[in-house]
Amino acid sequence: MARIEIKVSDLSGEPIRDEGQAARLIVEHPGFPEPIGLDISAQEVAPHLSEQATRFVVLSLEEPDNPNPQRYVMAEEEFDRLFEAGDSTSVLDQALTNQQEEAERTRGRRGRRQGGRRQTASRRRERIDYTSPEHAGEPHRGTISEAERLYVQEHLDEVNERLRQKGMREIDPSDLTMIERYGLQPPEL
Repeated sequence: MARIEIKVSDLSGEPIRDEGQAARLIVEHPGFPEPIGLDISAQEVAPHLSEQATRFVVLSLEEPDNPNPQRYVMAEEEFDRLFEAGDSTSVLDQALTNQQEEAERTRGRRGRRQGGRRQTASRRRERIDYTSPEHAGEPHRGTISEAERLYVQEHLDEVNERLRQKGMREIDPSDLTMIERYGLQPPEL
């Protein structure tokens, strides 16, 4: 008995007859925890890909009331259109220069104030254990550890009550970002 294997495009469901046109499309999607490979025909996506589609700017909007800014990706062309006064390159060049000068001034002041020594252990900021019942689920910049994720999953109501009492944002079990961040089960529709 002979066996025939036919590749089928994950995009169109059509057989990929020419092996030379078979391709693998790697998708990094915010709704999935890791990249996913799709079998496709190169002809299906080639018309949608261009040099402009490969140049992106990553943005983080830092707002005073949000310690964990959301990251966004924007096409470079679209980013350039945000600048009404001047072009993006000259504005970014000037901002980078200012940022580097400020960092140099800050380094110089810090060095004199501390006599060139590193901060002592007593001056260092205390590390917060986000796996503890007192701090689990609080907004922070670091990655969510497995221990914190499990604690939040098992004690979501308690965690939200504590966050509410502290005046912090609560963990919304229907928010896709929170579902992904804490490994929560999305609510059934």
